[in-house]
Amino acid sequence: MQIKYTFLIVVFYGLIMQVQAQEQLLELQIDPGLNNYHRSHHLLWKNQEKNEASFLPFFEDFNQEEFRPEASKWIGDNVYVNKKYQLLPPDLGVATFDAMDGSGHIHENASQFAFPADTLSSQAIRLDSIQDPVMRPLLKKDSIYFSFYFQPQGRGNAPEAEDKLFLEFYSPVLDQWYPKWNSKGSSLEDFVDENGTFFKQVFIPLKDSAKFFHKGFRFRFHNLASMAGSSQPDWQSNADHWNIDLIWIDRDRTITDSSYRKIAFVNQPPTMIKRYQSMPYRQYRNDPTNSMKDTIHSIIIRNMDNTSYTATYGYKIFNQSVNQDSIYDGGTALVDPFSTHGFVDYIRFRDPRMISFFSIYNETKKTYKVRHVINDIGLTGVGDTAIRFQEFANYYAYDDGTPEAGYGFSVRSAKAAMKFQLNTKDTLRQVQFYFNPTLTQANDKYFEIMVWKSIEPEELIFSKKVKAEFTEGMYNFYTYDLETDIVLANEFYIGFRQLYPENLNIGFDYALDSKEYLFYEIGGGWKPSIYSGSLMIRPVFGEKMTASVQENPTVISGFNIFPNPVSGHQLHIEAEDILEDNYQVDIFNITGQKMLQLKGQSVIDVSFLDNGIYLLRLTDMGSAYSRTQKFIRRK
Repeated sequence: MQIKYTFLIVVFYGLIMQVQAQEQLLELQIDPGLNNYHRSHHLLWKNQEKNEASFLPFFEDFNQEEFRPEASKWIGDNVYVNKKYQLLPPDLGVATFDAMDGSGHIHENASQFAFPADTLSSQAIRLDSIQDPVMRPLLKKDSIYFSFYFQPQGRGNAPEAEDKLFLEFYSPVLDQWYPKWNSKGSSLEDFVDENGTFFKQVFIPLKDSAKFFHKGFRFRFHNLASMAGSSQPDWQSNADHWNIDLIWIDRDRTITDSSYRKIAFVNQPPTMIKRYQSMPYRQYRNDPTNSMKDTIHSIIIRNMDNTSYTATYGYKIFNQSVNQDSIYDGGTALVDPFSTHGFVDYIRFRDPRMISFFSIYNETKKTYKVRHVINDIGLTGVGDTAIRFQEFANYYAYDDGTPEAGYGFSVRSAKAAMKFQLNTKDTLRQVQFYFNPTLTQANDKYFEIMVWKSIEPEELIFSKKVKAEFTEGMYNFYTYDLETDIVLANEFYIGFRQLYPENLNIGFDYALDSKEYLFYEIGGGWKPSIYSGSLMIRPVFGEKMTASVQENPTVISGFNIFPNPVSGHQLHIEAEDILEDNYQVDIFNITGQKMLQLKGQSVIDVSFLDNGIYLLRLTDMGSAYSRTQKFIRRK
């Protein structure tokens, strides 16, 4: 697939003859969060054969905390449920198909030619009957439609024309899958030009009752992907992304039934720190007012219904003790349908102001929870909630810890530097890097860590020759000890110098655009980066971290709730690695109101809950670690 990286050179670099002498950006090879997740969350699929076939409606919006599809609805662990690869989706959260398997590595059958990659199949669905209100057969006149949204590329790599996405329906009586829809690959730019939208909705009627109107009906999506050629192994990486969202199967629908009764957040809430995703708590405490933004740009909200709602928006800040720290009230505004007015443009919703800085505590680290909520004034369940955790540790980070690409050069002695600003004098002790593993470990090379007081004129403070080191698990940067304490004040730069022409493929994150603080030098002076995003290098101050930072140990490695949707009186919890008398169950409605709190119960009476979407949080009382899953109450 020579075309794949030639296209990137033409689009992103512009000057074809100077490609080898410029900074390079590569798609992500292996997601750092998937290896440990895949190994520690088998419970989500272990008992999926126990799930009973569900009645209509079937609905999935992929707005969840877990990386993998909910086992009560899905079979297959290759697709990646996330909130980072989509671009302007219908609502927050998609399922992404690409060239990686469930462990975060490229599929074993990967080739430069189109090969079968990810598959996502539904659990069994009952199309034989429906409760209306008593059990009766489903008929063609019930007008059953299957709909979903899809997007090629998103924030990832554009699939080529032969890298297709497919949808198939399963007939339980004939034990056979039937093709129903497919789309050839394209760039997102071409897709938007052709369709006039970032996500396209597809409608498919279910009319063949002989094949599909049975108890074990299922559907599945799968994709074909292809790799770059082997002539430049440091270019070989994950590719051919597709995003799908809002899968809905129900009766009494038409082909024009495109609205959803929901006001949704479209993007994750941005950081509240003026310049970084995270900064040392000591630095923040020294100048909290100037460390914070004046306004949070931008909260993107979409009314998915065809009806206008008068809605309220606000956010609440909670400290680590789950006590409310401060609150922002954005007031009320008329939220018109996206189909006629686009995204919400009311400034107090779109760009909420910072009401104050985070409260100061005499601690070395602090994490604050920011909960954004939008709802109609009638509280009828059309609203949405989005959570942001604001972390203050002992390092600076422009990135959010999840790389969507890789950064480096194809020229020896090329240098890159990131600019940082201290609020008060401090001691630099370590530097963290995240390296994306490549297919053949072509970036497993020595390089120099470099610290500058200035780059123009260039004033080098420290350098050290080290080797690229790779770690597994979520957000696991490799931490290099500097072996000497470097006292810094005001501005400074952290970066590297390549010793070989192979691209180092350092993690690059699109969540925050910090290119004004990223510079590179290949001879002829320092130049500003051309890429919007953040290089995943973090300076560590104060206390030293362990040589290789590992994720915090968790007690709850996974749990499953069933049935989901729940139409009866009982909801069941199945969890491993936790004692029943040592966990707490909290149920919240979509606005964040706590509806129930119990301890040590695996069977919960939910008969008192109205129809709607709810969140169930399971907390280990010993470690205070918690996980949350969504369920639907449908009587």
